[in-house]
Amino acid sequence: MLPIAIDRNSRLTMTEQIQSAIRGWIQDGTLHPGVRLPSSRDLAGDLGVSRSVVVQAYVQLIAEGYLRATQGSGTRVATHLPHLGRPGSEPARSTEPRFDLRVDATSTVFFPSREWLQAYEHVGRSIGEPGPRRHPLGVPELRAELAAYLGRSRGVLATAGEVAITADSDHTVGVVCHVLRELGSNHIAVENPGAPWQARLAEQAGLAVTAVPVDGEGIDVDALERSGARAVLVTPVSQVPTGVVLSSRRREALLRWAADVDGWVIEYDRDGHLWLGVGSGPLALQRDCPERVIYVGATGALLGPCVRLGWAVAPASVADRLGRMQLGAPDPLTQLTFAHFVSSGVLDQHVRQVRSIFRARRSALRDAVEQHLPGARMTGVPAGTHAYIQCPSGVDDVRLTAVARARSVLVHPGRHFQLGRRPSAPGVVVGYGAVRSGQLPDAVGVLAAAMRQVTGLLAS
Repeated sequence: MLPIAIDRNSRLTMTEQIQSAIRGWIQDGTLHPGVRLPSSRDLAGDLGVSRSVVVQAYVQLIAEGYLRATQGSGTRVATHLPHLGRPGSEPARSTEPRFDLRVDATSTVFFPSREWLQAYEHVGRSIGEPGPRRHPLGVPELRAELAAYLGRSRGVLATAGEVAITADSDHTVGVVCHVLRELGSNHIAVENPGAPWQARLAEQAGLAVTAVPVDGEGIDVDALERSGARAVLVTPVSQVPTGVVLSSRRREALLRWAADVDGWVIEYDRDGHLWLGVGSGPLALQRDCPERVIYVGATGALLGPCVRLGWAVAPASVADRLGRMQLGAPDPLTQLTFAHFVSSGVLDQHVRQVRSIFRARRSALRDAVEQHLPGARMTGVPAGTHAYIQCPSGVDDVRLTAVARARSVLVHPGRHFQLGRRPSAPGVVVGYGAVRSGQLPDAVGVLAAAMRQVTGLLAS
């Protein structure tokens, strides 16, 4: 039996409710590839609906590529689907993929092990009795260094008392959503297309979630106003997945909205440190309205998976409540090591090196797309660790990524980031955080071969 709850008062039909539940479980990894589902007759009996309702749901999911039906074997989860759970989480595989192009894929190559070890040794020698004490918001030394560093690098306006140290950006978003609920904001808006795992974090915190459209200027503030939400989660720089930057006009409108509704903006500054174009790029949204904006960041894109450390910069009313939450911050020695890493100037030098590497990778990706994927184009600003590639009209991006996976390339379809039922143009979201510049032409070549296979199937 599948534990599907049918709401007969829902605006969705019963068929749509069944489709949505099964599709969601496949996407988040609850239903594994190859798992056999109940027969349409059995599931209809379990749910108390007519068999035709279940048959229609299965047929649609088969058409979308999520399920397959085989004579004598029943209906099963398709084995060729890409891993559609949280990007960065690795499915159980007998062999490693040749190319991992997922959005949050990172590599240990970036980790400055020698410099980190030197900082760790420095901290170890300088610690005296009684040693580091527990601090609910993180050790004071790191909070002070981050307040200063984020000020000069991103324009963030903060004191040490307004900085909280956390496990990573996802954990930070989750606890901030819990705090917003305590403050009376029970409804949050998220970007659409956007990061589906962030919407789930908000839902897990007990917030109602509304998806608000994103266009070439970023989030649609007019649509946000109509949503009725009093909080919003935005990625102003290199939005996931589109890669767009929130325009100056939209920034001003967003902050006016927050003031008008007495609301909150969670600014997820995923790639603000990795501006790859001319100049320093746009500064943090938080500096224009620090009393309304909660700034969230992490080390992931800069240091890879070796150090899990994030931060939130928030007004006192939020920071005080964060101090009562389980923030999951790393041990005091790691925090002090990172503080020395920042204060000694090593982080600045490391960021410059990472920018240079990613600038070369993005350029290699653009050249490879132009060479191998006729009819496709790369969009978004030169920033961060990912790019959106629009596919020619009519290409099934879910099937494309499934074929690519079979060829040992992991990549997410644009449809994975679409929240709700709003249609999207076909595309793939290519992360280059874990693939070297020299490997990108080969990786895109595999994508091109997968696209030829998919379009050939469509033509046949």
